Parts: sequence; C-alpha cells; structure tokens
Amino acid sequence: MRGRTKLLLILAFAILLTLGRFVWYHFQTPAIQPTAADGQLDAQEIDFSSSHSIELSGDWKMTDAADSGTSAQLPAYMEADAIGAYELDIHTGDSTAQYALSLRALYADVTVFANDKLVYRTPDFHQGPGTPIAITNLKTDKDGYIRLHVRFHAFHGNDHAKAMIETKFGSSKQIQQETFLAAGVQFFVGAILFIHAVYAFVLYVMRPKKIGTFYFSIAVLLTSIAVVTSDYNALGYVINLSYDWHVRIVYFSYVGLSFFFLLFAVVTFTNAANKWPFRFLSLLFAAYLIYLLLAPIDFVRYVLGIGISLMIAFSIVCWILFRTVITTGERALPLFLAGAAAVSHVAWTVLIGNLPFIDKALQAAIKSGFYPFDITVAFVCFCSFWFIRFFQTETENERYIEQLELEQKRKDQFLANTSHELHTPLHGMMNMAQSVIEQESKLNNQSKYKLQLIQTISRKMSYLLNDLIDVTQMKQNRLRLEPAAMQIEPLLIGTVDMLRFMAEEKHVDIHVDMPDSLPCVYADEHRVTQIVTNMLHNALKFTHEGSIHLVVSADETQLYVKVIDTGIGIDEHTQARIFLPYEKGDNTISESEGIGLGLGISKQLAEMHGGTLTVDSELAKGSAFTLSLPLAADQQVSSPPKTATYTEVASAVAEKIEPDLATTSDRRILAIDDDAVNLMVLKQTFESNGYHIHTVSTATAFLKCLTKERYDLLIIDVMMPKISGFQLTEIVRQTYSLSELPILLLTARSQVTDVYAGFRAGANEYVMKPIDIVELKTRVNSMLELKESIEERLRMEAAWLQAQIHPHFLFNTLNTIASLSTIDTDRMMRLLQEFGNYLQSSFNGKNISSCIPIEEELDLVRSYLYIQQERFGRRLQVKWHIDRHVQFRIPPLTLQPLVENAVLHGLQSKEDGGTIFIEILKEESTAVIFIKDDGIGIPVAKLQNLSVSSEQKDSIGLLNTHTRLQKINGSGLLVCSEEGAGTTIQIRLPLTERNEEDNNQ
Repeated sequence: MRGRTKLLLILAFAILLTLGRFVWYHFQTPAIQPTAADGQLDAQEIDFSSSHSIELSGDWKMTDAADSGTSAQLPAYMEADAIGAYELDIHTGDSTAQYALSLRALYADVTVFANDKLVYRTPDFHQGPGTPIAITNLKTDKDGYIRLHVRFHAFHGNDHAKAMIETKFGSSKQIQQETFLAAGVQFFVGAILFIHAVYAFVLYVMRPKKIGTFYFSIAVLLTSIAVVTSDYNALGYVINLSYDWHVRIVYFSYVGLSFFFLLFAVVTFTNAANKWPFRFLSLLFAAYLIYLLLAPIDFVRYVLGIGISLMIAFSIVCWILFRTVITTGERALPLFLAGAAAVSHVAWTVLIGNLPFIDKALQAAIKSGFYPFDITVAFVCFCSFWFIRFFQTETENERYIEQLELEQKRKDQFLANTSHELHTPLHGMMNMAQSVIEQESKLNNQSKYKLQLIQTISRKMSYLLNDLIDVTQMKQNRLRLEPAAMQIEPLLIGTVDMLRFMAEEKHVDIHVDMPDSLPCVYADEHRVTQIVTNMLHNALKFTHEGSIHLVVSADETQLYVKVIDTGIGIDEHTQARIFLPYEKGDNTISESEGIGLGLGISKQLAEMHGGTLTVDSELAKGSAFTLSLPLAADQQVSSPPKTATYTEVASAVAEKIEPDLATTSDRRILAIDDDAVNLMVLKQTFESNGYHIHTVSTATAFLKCLTKERYDLLIIDVMMPKISGFQLTEIVRQTYSLSELPILLLTARSQVTDVYAGFRAGANEYVMKPIDIVELKTRVNSMLELKESIEERLRMEAAWLQAQIHPHFLFNTLNTIASLSTIDTDRMMRLLQEFGNYLQSSFNGKNISSCIPIEEELDLVRSYLYIQQERFGRRLQVKWHIDRHVQFRIPPLTLQPLVENAVLHGLQSKEDGGTIFIEILKEESTAVIFIKDDGIGIPVAKLQNLSVSSEQKDSIGLLNTHTRLQKINGSGLLVCSEEGAGTTIQIRLPLTERNEEDNNQ
C-alpha cells in the first residue's frame, strides 16, 4: 500500500468518525424542543410515548430573588452563583400519563418538588458525587400541569471543577430507558476494555521481555476506569467513592492513560526510550501523577493540567503511529486508527465540549450523554492490530518452518552424500592395510600390529559414517532389516572384548552376567551389534571410574540386555530427550564425546525389531540402559564356529612384538588422551624410537604421575572430559616453566582463537588432528633438543661460575705452604695433598652433571676447610655430624660455595674467628643438610635478596646456589640469620628416584 493511499484511508477514517458523532447527536435530539418563557413550558404538542426526552431550557422563575417574579435560565454549570431555587410549570395537556425528570448536578445538594410534593433530595454528599438520577412517576394536576421546584442548596466544588447541570423531561419509560442505556453503555465499554487489559497483561506475563505489552495493558486499564467514572459516573451505581477520591481517580486515569499509551508507542515503534528528551518527559508525567494522588484536593481540580497532558501525549503518539504507518507498512495502520479514535473521543469530551465559541445546543448534545462508538472503534482497531500481528507472525513462522524443513532435508542429503564419499577412500585404506598384512611376508610383528591398529581406527570411523547414513535412511524410511533367528551370546562377548581395551585405559572394569544358555532372538545381527556397541560405548564415555555390568535375562517373549554403569548419570530433563538425534545431554563436558547419534539410532533400531530401548538413571549415581528383543519362534539355530576375540588377537600380536628394541634415548614422555586408540598410536609411535612414554586417560592419573616421576615432555589432548587440556596446562605451569617441562597440545580445532588460547595457557607447541606422525615426531624432537640445550647451558654456566677460584685464595694458600715448608714439612705435605684434591674436584668434568654422590661433594668441602684451617689456625673450628646411612645425590658444587661464604663473610670478619657446623640427617623420606656458623650474620637487606653484598661482586654468593636448587629440586635454600649471632642455611632434598638419578653419566 502506497503512502498516498494510506493518507486517503486515514482521512476517510477521520471523516467517518466525525460524521458518526454528528449522526448520533442528531438522533439523540428530540423532534420538538420547546423553550420555557417566564417559568412556563408548553409541551402539549409533544408525544412523549414515542419522542426523546426534552431539555428543560429557557427561563425559569427564581423564587429566592428579591423580586420573586424574576425569570432566568437554569445555570449551565454547577458553581457558587447557581445556588438558589428555580420553578418551572410544564403543561403536558395529558392528566393521565406518568412523567419523569432526569437531573444531573454532580457537585451540589439538590431538592426537587413536583406540584408542591417532595420527590427527591440529595443524600449525604460526602458519600460520593451523585450519578444522574431519574425521578419517575410524576403526575400532573387536573389541568395537565406539573410544577417543578428545584433548589440548589450548596456547591461542593470550586471554579476549577464545575459540572454541567442537565435536566430532561419525558415519559417515565423514556427517561428510564435513556438513563439505563447511558449507564449500561459505559459499563459495557469499560468491561470490554478491562478484559482487553487483562489479556494484554497475560501476553506480557508469557513474554516478559515485551515491556510494550505491559504498558499497553496499563493504558487500557486506565482507559476503562476513565470511561466508567466520567460523564454519567456509572461507577457510582456500584461503588460509593468519596468526592475527593472520585476527582483524583478521574484525573489520574486520564493523565495515566495518556502517559502509558505514550510509553507503549515509544517502546514499540521507536528507539527513543533511553534518550534524554523522553526520559525528561516521563519524569514530568510521573511527577504529575504523584501530585494528583497526594496534593490537596483544591489544588488537584485544575482541568488545564489534564488538557495539556492529553494534548502532549496523544500528539506524540499520533505522530509516532503516523510515521510508522507511512514508513513501515500496513501492520501499524489499525493501531494508528485506534489511536485516532481514542484521540477523537478525548478531544470531543475534554476539549471541544468546553470551547467557549461552540454552539450551546452542540455543547449540550456533547455533554448530554456518553458517546460509545469512538471507544468501540478504537477497541476494534486495537483487536485488529493484535490479530493482524498474530496472523502475520504465524505466516512468517510457517514460512520459516518450511525453510528449516528444506534446509534439514538438504543437510541430511549432504551428510548422506558426504558419508558415502568418505566410505570409498576409508574402505580403500582398510583393504590396502589388509592386503599388505597378507601379502608382505617380510613385515615384522610390530609393523603388522600397527597395520591392524590402522584397521581398528578405520573401522571406528566407519561406524560413525554408518550412523550418519542410518539417520538419513531412517528419516526417509529406507532402512531395511534382515532379521533371522540368531544366538546373541557370541555377539555380546565379541562386542565386550572389542571395547575392553578402552575400559583398560580408563581403569574401568566390564563384567558380563548372563546365564549358561540363552534363547535365540529374531533380529538382524548387524543391527543388534550396532545397538549393543552404542550402549557399551556410551557407558564407557561417561564412566570415568568404577565398573560397567552387562546383564542378560529372558522371559517367555523377550530377551533383555541391560548395561549398567557407575558413571555421571542423567537428570530427568535430559532423559526425556537423550534419544533425539544430535542430543548429548547438558552434562556433556567434552566436545569430543560424539555427535549425539548413537542412542537415537539404537532406539529406532530396537523399535524396528519390535523391541524397546529405555533408560533409568539418576544424576551422579550412574545409568542403566535396557534393550529388549523378541524371541525367535524357531529356536533351532546352528552355532557359528568360534572365532578368536579381539582381546586374544591383540594379546597374541603384542607377545610377538620384539621386546629388545634398541633404546636410543632416555627421554621420558607423559601423554594424556580420553581416547584409548589415540594413546595406543602415540605409544607405538614413540616407543619405536626409543622414548619412554607413559599414557593415561584421566587428569587425576596424569597429575599423580607428574608428582612421582620425572618427565621431559608432556603431550596433552585439548578436548577431554571433566577438564580441558587448557586447564591442565595451566595447572602444570604453576609448577614448571616453559623451558623446564615443554607441553605439546593435540586438538582437532584449528581456529586462531583456539591456538591463541593454547599458547596463553602455557603450551610450547600445538599440533592439529588428524596427526601427521612425521610432523609430531619432528616437533617433539625439536622441543626435547631445545630443552636439553638449555639445561646443558645452564649447567655449564653454573659449573663455570662455581668453579671459579679467587686469586687471593691461591696466593694465600701458596703462602701458607711456603711458611709450613720451613716449620713443619709433614703439615706442608698434607696441605699440598688437600690443595691438590681441592683443585682436582673444582675442575672435575663431573661438575657439569646434574647430580653427584654426597660423599664427593663432602670431600671437596673437607679439602677446602682443611686449607682454611691451616691458614687461620684456631680461629676456624669445624664440627661435623654426618649420618653415614643417608646416601643421596646432590647437584655438584652446592655445599662448598656455602661453606666458603660462611668462612669469608661470616667468620673472617670476627677478631676471634668462630665455628662452622655441618650436619646431615634423615627426616622420613627427606635428607636435611644444615650449614651453621656463629659469625657476624647477614644484614636483613642482603638476606632478602639471598646474595652477598654488592661490593663483593666476584663472590659466588647464595643466589646462584639457591636458583640451581630451585630449578633441579623445586625448592631452594632456607636461610635464617641474625646480625651478630650467626647464620644457618638449610637444604632439603627428597630421597626419591628423581634425586638419585644422574641422567648425564
């Protein structure tokens, strides 16, 4: 629909609304409307039995005036000047008919007399403003006259809250019908709006994110309240509200409906809800609503504020809806028309009816009764908007569903085609491997085993491709079974044996419990194998420790195969959808745990056999899958020849593998993967090259091995259950640096973000799956050689640093030898011998080794101390306490620098010298070494840096030894010192294989 057409439609709608109102006013106007003169009204020509009631307009007599004969019109509005008594004689000309008077004056106390008889008195005004009253059964006198006497006693409003005074006269039947119709129409329209507000609120509750629906429901609810409290105050027939609260509710409802309609339009059709002009306007409206509820009633009754609020709000609403209709389409057109109808109702009721230049007859017609059609049209348009929106949404959903179904078919076809295409090269690989095994007689047993392993991996991939093909065939109803009477026992045993290697890698026990003889089942052997394999494989994937029980039983018609595991279990919500395609459950941690086809296919295959596949599980307590198959009618089946199981074949091949492979390296590798086949491939790959490789399938076993043994390289699979390879790498990096223990990550994910996450976690290398063996070997060798090169350089540097002999030490030693040559030749010879031992130990090639026996290190210390004792004499005392039963290895040149530091910096500065204590003892599985002196101690500042003073830069110091021990042992020196009281240095070395090995000897 083009913009011009929309404009013409909107214009035609506005014209129809206006014409409809004028037609309504025309039919509500009586055919004859007499006018009173001098307190007399001649109504003899009016047939009240068929005519509308008439307005008692014209001149009434004012009986309270100074001149009782003064005539004046009945006041149009109830105000202070209207207080007084008014009389009117109505000449009907019929003394037998019954007449009635309709009177509306909301804010006044009124008394009405007819022929000097009291016919009405206003009740207590504070109970609430009065509703339009119908005084019926009025009778004329014998001359056909009815003398009305109306007295307005008090005015309870103010100049800002005037109410129209309206009097109508007619037959009792006509007045009752008009009064009932006016109140009934108000109630009906109010009830319809209330229902509309309720269902809009229900829609909001169903979809809380659609806040516009909530604003709409509040706006319609306030409109309903405004309808039943204005005009004839139809609510007053049901609920007696006090005058103050009636005024507040009327004003609040009008302002509130304009505000919430504005909120609805802004939120639904614009993006201006969070912009400051609208927020400021919202604050003004909210403040005015609070003002209407809390301010004194005299300050509330200003109609000007309501008029401004309505004008501002509905002007913005109409502009938003108009722009939406013009720019977007026809969807918002009914909503715009509904807004236009609501604006028309408010404009006629609040604005046009109060304009001073409007004809009095038209003003009387506007205010004479409730006009229901604008609100009704608005309601119909609102309903049309929601229904159009619903049907358009439904149509869009149907179109999207059709597109999704088409894409689903394309996806299934793509998977089927891809699976078929992959089957050809895969089976070619399997056949070629089998051909090489059969034809090549020169292959050794290890090569044959590797080829068989290739076949096993290919077969596993073939199962996955078969699942994809089966899903497509099932959806197209093309899958056909070939059932026959068969024995299920060999099938179950063979399937268990085939998967047992996976259980062994995960340290999960598989137990089979079946009777000695089982009845035959009527089933497709290939498909039953597929079902049982899926059941067992699913149990193994989600059982990280514990056991799996395969229990077989039978009754008169069915055979039952139950797989019970002690795994992670399945919650009730997941059990309801676990058999759907591509569903893996919310508790699936690893992305490598299949694609969610196995169980769904198995259930459908079981049902195609006439059986069932059910699950009984509890979270964290394991699961039990039960397969039922129908028994065969003919139980006579020849037993197939017994074939070797997978376990037996694997064991036989393993025994033939040459056990005396040449070990060309002492490199140790620790590998973790949740796939047992991948671990077997890694093990065969690296063991053939002389590596020591240890494989585990759980993070717990991995970390346990890492704490007990020394490894040169870690291979970690990224996608694993319970913990990812990234997290495991971060845990390792808390203890080992990049150079100390390289880590290689394996993953099938090749996104840049995944690679970055791996390096950020602390990995050294990243290899994509499927793994190229040559690439893997090359990367592993490169990392190990780099690690060894770094370690070699560190050892050489440390040995060179620690092997430095200070020139003044040589000079002092030679001077001591020269002195002893003239005094005591025996002591000189002994000193020369110890000096030679010292030099030999300092320049020994073993200093580049990682560890040496503790006795060799102690020999160097003894030689050094002997030389220093000969030099210092009684100023240097040495005390030894060595537990000879404690044998361990220690990094070379560890103790001698510490003893030298104690002598030169701890005791030499003391005038009377001191004593050095060297103690070695055993505490459980730890060797503890103490080097104590009673020298001058180490200042606090220097102690914090674990180094000697900066002035003595040529000294080896404590920092180098501390760093070396940390690198090799994981813990450095523990230094306790007090200035002037001496220093104690403690070294703790674990008595483990790691400490006792020397990898470079």
